[in-house]
Amino acid sequence: MRTVLLLLLLALPLTIQADSAAQVRQLEKALTRLQQESQSIQQQFIMIQELRRNEMSEPAITVPQPKTPGQSVPIPNYNDLMQSKQDREQRIEKYTTDLNRLYERFSELENEKETILEQINSLEQKKKTEE
Repeated sequence: MRTVLLLLLLALPLTIQADSAAQVRQLEKALTRLQQESQSIQQQFIMIQELRRNEMSEPAITVPQPKTPGQSVPIPNYNDLMQSKQDREQRIEKYTTDLNRLYERFSELENEKETILEQINSLEQKKKTEE
């Protein structure tokens, strides 16, 4: 009976170490996934930021220029100009909204990564203290 208890007590730290090693591996996989998603979001953010920057740098109202020198400047339709301006403003607003959403998601991912790193560190310290 004592030998069985002794074997169980000796085997317990090994199972705890195996469990903590498995947990560390799972956490590292989750961390890798979060890092990949974070990188993807960074790329999307940069692309949308550039689209927004380009949209904002273009003149608000563009008047078509004559095709040949000496030709008179065509008078643009007011409604078309206002629709174009409104469309541009809507695109800029959409880009801004998308940027804010991506920034929020990136922040969430960074917080999750920090939490996972803390868990990994605590498991590794437990493992060291048990050895």
